[in-house]
Amino acid sequence: MDEMLELVFRQAQAQFGSAIKRRWIHARDECPGCGRKIDDLNWKGQRALSLNAFMYREHGVLIAYLLCGKCGKAIHQGAEKNPGVQTELHAKIEETLRDYYLKKTGH
Repeated sequence: MDEMLELVFRQAQAQFGSAIKRRWIHARDECPGCGRKIDDLNWKGQRALSLNAFMYREHGVLIAYLLCGKCGKAIHQGAEKNPGVQTELHAKIEETLRDYYLKKTGH
């Protein structure tokens, strides 16, 4: 997982340059989408974890997180149907993670 996070961080830095100053991972067992326990999902016949990230521009931080299988599947199916379009679930996840980041880092 550390290797995947490093890859995501480097890719984001290449894409957004100096706008990304640091990275942070949501290290909790609860899904930021629904509060359920984080677990795997069946994706195209394979067991997988849903590793995701978004840029919290105001603080220049890339926030990485895992989702439960239900939310992970919903996000990935939505991205296949409507690439680049954020859903209400995206908005909820990002709000939850921004609040948690601010609380944990004292910003």
